[in-house]
Amino acid sequence: MQVSTKRRIGRTLTIGCASVLMALVFIGFTGQIFAVGDSIALLRPQAGILLVLYSALLLYLRARYLALTTFAVAAMALGSIATSYAAPSADCNGTCLTLYQKNLMSKAWPRYSLADDIVASDAQVVTLQEVSSHNQKYMSNLFEHYPSKTVCGFRPEQSVAILTTLPIVENSEFCLKGSGLVGIQVEAPDGTLVWIVSIHLNWPFPYDQAQQSQVIADRIADLDGPVLIAGDFNMVPWGASVQRIAAAADNQSFGTALNTHHLGSWKLPLPIDNLLFPKGTIGTVELRPFMGSDHLGKLARIRIE
Repeated sequence: MQVSTKRRIGRTLTIGCASVLMALVFIGFTGQIFAVGDSIALLRPQAGILLVLYSALLLYLRARYLALTTFAVAAMALGSIATSYAAPSADCNGTCLTLYQKNLMSKAWPRYSLADDIVASDAQVVTLQEVSSHNQKYMSNLFEHYPSKTVCGFRPEQSVAILTTLPIVENSEFCLKGSGLVGIQVEAPDGTLVWIVSIHLNWPFPYDQAQQSQVIADRIADLDGPVLIAGDFNMVPWGASVQRIAAAADNQSFGTALNTHHLGSWKLPLPIDNLLFPKGTIGTVELRPFMGSDHLGKLARIRIE
């Protein structure tokens, strides 16, 4: 086979692969309209990185205009997720609010170390998902440690919950049973009244995450005052479902987008346990071990500015 023929075939394959990746990036931005867009948005970081490489290869193959287009799409893809990978602010000095987020995993086996870790964290607020009769039994010391708790049914043996040591505003508790949402208003350590919301979303398309997130966003939009949202979103922070809920509270993703699920890896991270805090919030976030769950925990120490 002549060199020119090989080069032509290589050029055609490169253009085809780059075109497919660019199409995936564009479809991934349609999540606000088409539910399938959110499922494809999971691949946006990988697609963006590959497109940078393809743009260099296209430049080598002298497809200059296509190389420029490919690089522009790569920049758009990576730029749209850049804030999700930005490190959180410096330590909050003075009066901080401490929040521990965790999907407990509903399956029944003892997880005393997990309960001990949450208690030892001195978290004033704990947001939980997949709360079942089993893990309430095996982690009874956790549920007994917090004087105030609210549990809202979601799926069978997979409730959402909030535990807190902070004073609760009377009659502020709400529960959207079956929707994966529970909320309550508390008095933060600095005296500010803050809403705490725990969320558990279904998986994206072909499941009903898009509709569920809209129901949740509509309820959150009715809340008056700052809202701290935490949960297992089963979606990356740049996904439309997460952005829809964040926008309802005028919040943004807080903390670096790191893998939080045992099925994720450095090749395909799944940063699906998210914190959505008011813009301007300062503080830190650290990941906590699995300790019997299939999700890592998140421990945030923050102050709302």
